[in-house]
Amino acid sequence: MSSAAWRLVMPMVVAALAVGCEQRRPVPAAPRPLDVEAAVRDHQRLRARTQRRFSQASFLSPTPDSAAGIPLWMAPLLVHEYRPGVEEPRCARCGAVTRDAAGRVSVDCDQPTVYLLAADVMVGAQSLKQLTYWWFYPPAAAGQPVRLRGFRMTLGRGGYGVIWDVVSSEGDERMLYVSKPVEQAASGKYGEPLPGRRFAVEPPIKEHPEVVVPRIVGDGPQPMGPFVYLDAASLEPTTLICRCEPSQADEFPHSSHYRLLRIDSPRDLCGVEPPPDLRLPPVHVSPEDVLRLPDQL
Repeated sequence: MSSAAWRLVMPMVVAALAVGCEQRRPVPAAPRPLDVEAAVRDHQRLRARTQRRFSQASFLSPTPDSAAGIPLWMAPLLVHEYRPGVEEPRCARCGAVTRDAAGRVSVDCDQPTVYLLAADVMVGAQSLKQLTYWWFYPPAAAGQPVRLRGFRMTLGRGGYGVIWDVVSSEGDERMLYVSKPVEQAASGKYGEPLPGRRFAVEPPIKEHPEVVVPRIVGDGPQPMGPFVYLDAASLEPTTLICRCEPSQADEFPHSSHYRLLRIDSPRDLCGVEPPPDLRLPPVHVSPEDVLRLPDQL
């Protein structure tokens, strides 16, 4: 073939190859449609779990000499389900985060600790205080990661907790508890709960199927931290209630204290940037992106 003819044919060959490559390019999988009924059932399960009673539980409160820069009554009270006749394993006790010379992170259960981080967050046009509490448990089994539990407590203008955003290193749900006044104000602004939802403050289920408000928290006589009830097997929070509400545990055969330790950033947990396998959630997050909130909190 002459050079002139080749110059004419070459563009057609390149175009054909390009079309062939384009045809072989994998087609992105279409997103799976949301199973709304399944999401509603899962939310109902989480709400039913908040009604569980513990026949026995251990009780952890902050040590009286904790100096975290906040009144101690704003700290959480941890209620661990206690299985009668069964010695509690060490992996069921929260502790201080430690790091060895090789960089491995572990939990010292001889030093029960709850970590506090405080900052201001914007909720609409309001700048509100948010207290983030984290506590850690050893791995459930060898080779598994350290487990984190906690919540972000957003305080309203009067200093009361108004939204509690539960965090965990396990699970896909995002559980946000709201105070009774917030739900009442949201109901006044938005009306009835949306389809598939129980509370007016909850977002459209198709937009945020992972978000659920498991229950409404009572409003106490003064600002205070909540009770957090933790399942014996999974150590996941079963519910979060105001101290003013009736106890959901029948007996407390064991009680002790934890150290409330304020830190400025996650780096302060072990002196270096936390390793990825610690699976820390974002420290401070405004709840306005996932809840239908009233104008003022």
